[in-house]
Amino acid sequence: MAPDANVEIYLDGQVDDLYALGILFPEGAVPDLHIVTSIVGEKDGCLDRVIDAGSRETFLTGAACLPLLDETAVGAEKWVAAEILAPLNGYATLADSNFRPVRAISATGQVNGMRKFMSFSYGNEVNEPTRLISVDRHANLRDMRNNRVEFMRRNPLGAYAANVLARPPSWAEYYRLLEDIAGSCGTTLDKLSERGLADRQPLNAFKKAANNRTFGRHGASKRDETIPQDEMMNLLEAREFVRRLVSQWFDEECGGRMGRDRVDGGRLRFGLDD
Repeated sequence: MAPDANVEIYLDGQVDDLYALGILFPEGAVPDLHIVTSIVGEKDGCLDRVIDAGSRETFLTGAACLPLLDETAVGAEKWVAAEILAPLNGYATLADSNFRPVRAISATGQVNGMRKFMSFSYGNEVNEPTRLISVDRHANLRDMRNNRVEFMRRNPLGAYAANVLARPPSWAEYYRLLEDIAGSCGTTLDKLSERGLADRQPLNAFKKAANNRTFGRHGASKRDETIPQDEMMNLLEAREFVRRLVSQWFDEECGGRMGRDRVDGGRLRFGLDD
């Protein structure tokens, strides 16, 4: 690739999430990717707050974006951009349970004096700041950043796992993810507690609910309808359980122990608040 080549992938999403990526990935944080944003924020204690989102322009750039210039298949640029962005969304999701992934909406590139424009056909979100941003609440979250981002770039299951946490909770998707993680560790979902990735009580509760909830992973013919629905794990508790397990898996794969935060909501059962 020519030395003057560059790509800017423009992003859209909730302004707090766009600013959060800017905090996590300024120039120099990751060798070949960084976020540039016009959103203005300030520290609020150990957290951060957006104070001016009048200009929301935010883009991802760096050498790792250059593969977009080589893509010639019609419509493929959108998926290439999503793959480049996925590890950054993934790490922000691990760092802040309120983070929701942003998306690539367009890109511009330049090489040998020629410019290329790519549109990914997404509409713009119009919104205002709504929350405090916790991705920079502790130096530990910066210390853990680069090896986890690199892990997600090498291992698509890592990026997939982190992004599943940011999507609306789903029994079927959670169960499939845990099966995939178990397989990557040479074990089965039922033995994740023996592997040290989960405690037995919430693991059993998760399996029971995923298999028997009204909107679980099975159809009505496979559910035990004698089990009261209110006695089983709910999706909020499932999200917390899966989030902890994924975080523990990342710690094992990448080393260290990344700071945890708890999903919003009331008291959680099955040992999740012990």
